[in-house]
Amino acid sequence: MKYFPGNEYIFNGLKLSNSGIFLLSGSNFSGKSSYCNNLLINAINDNNFCIYVSSSFTENQYNNLFLSKTKYVEKNSKLVNPYLVRHNSDISNNLTDGQLHITYLKIKELIDSHIDQSIYLIINSLTNLLTYFNIADVIKFVTDLSFLLKEKEIISMFILDNSDADSVVLYNKISHLFDGILETKITQITQDSFSRYIRINSLIGANPDSHWIEFDIDKECRIVFFNREMDLICNICKEPIKETPVFYSDLAFHKDHLNVYMKLISFYGNSQISEIGSSGILHATFFFIDIVGLSDPSLSVKRQIEKIHILNNLISSCSAYKKERDKKILPTGDGMAIGFTSDPKLPLELSIELQNLLKTYNNRIDPESTVKVRIGIGSGHVFLVNDLNDNQNLWGPGIILARRVMDLGDDGHILLEGGLTHTLLIIDDKYKEIIHYIGDYRIKHNQIIKVYSLYNDKIGNSSKPSKFLH
Repeated sequence: MKYFPGNEYIFNGLKLSNSGIFLLSGSNFSGKSSYCNNLLINAINDNNFCIYVSSSFTENQYNNLFLSKTKYVEKNSKLVNPYLVRHNSDISNNLTDGQLHITYLKIKELIDSHIDQSIYLIINSLTNLLTYFNIADVIKFVTDLSFLLKEKEIISMFILDNSDADSVVLYNKISHLFDGILETKITQITQDSFSRYIRINSLIGANPDSHWIEFDIDKECRIVFFNREMDLICNICKEPIKETPVFYSDLAFHKDHLNVYMKLISFYGNSQISEIGSSGILHATFFFIDIVGLSDPSLSVKRQIEKIHILNNLISSCSAYKKERDKKILPTGDGMAIGFTSDPKLPLELSIELQNLLKTYNNRIDPESTVKVRIGIGSGHVFLVNDLNDNQNLWGPGIILARRVMDLGDDGHILLEGGLTHTLLIIDDKYKEIIHYIGDYRIKHNQIIKVYSLYNDKIGNSSKPSKFLH
């Protein structure tokens, strides 16, 4: 399987034969076609003969698509379009119930004429065949073809969408025919960005480690896999997993941190974890704020409550706060955490807007009534859980990281963690003028984070936080 993109990640350590037929299923836009196209190009470039079965292309379209990727496409591959293919003895131009059998005969003819080469076959896709042919004919076609491929020891990949009822029925009828079954999925990270994943669900003669491996599709439509050690992130501490990871419900953990997650499950129950996004986890950008000095014993309770009300009213009046309809709000006593799910820029805009309002407010009242705040901004995953009163609550590394960053600040600081900062600097160059790197800091559990400070001559605090001076 050396031509399979990400072979070393997907089949990690498994002993594989030199032949086999595979099914790749997944949702729309999850990268199935790109994955198989990369498999095709890899095999063609190494002088293998490839048969590409698709009802989406004419021969000219197929050649034009792949000529930009490999100059050997016409020499080392052949398109078979089940809708257009005609057997030598067939003079009819009408689509008949026997068309898939004619396709089978054409594939067999191509195999027999190139039997001196290693042959790869890709069918993209079985779901498209259901558009033109009835499901019984497709099942028979796949069954007949699978035994031919096994007899000739040809490596092949069949693509199937799993997003409609007919495809699910087809999957249930034919899945037993395959030596291995792969699956892809796509998850939305921000409004404009997505992550794609692939895993092996089953493999004859082996017990695969069935966890999701992230991949990307670059501008040239090439499949890019990330370094496995650096890419697997613990869903509790948000740190790379450098040792052997442990998995639960497709989530990766450090060995010790899985116990933390299991305690959460035992307390709230599986049914209490909200099914939002993949694996019951929500990705958000967090605005974490508290009032500096609110716990000062010289302040009366009345004055403390007054400051909290003032801060709440100012935040709720900000346009950035109002833009996010699906925000998650967690009161913290002397402040609050707000999770934004639609736009990673909103916590930054809220911070700037709020500081301007606070400056105006503080300038017109007595010093004892001023509201001084510090703000931390971070991003990451959180669990959405229901507490004992059945109210939705937030818990997880995303909100914890924002809190850790805020705790490093003093009055007027707007601090950001490195991962989110990198995203913001890519989104808009204007942030380069107001976001400044101030250093690395070791927080709890020996986690080192890069910390940035947002400031200019009008907002923020340009002084280095006091915790960085110790």
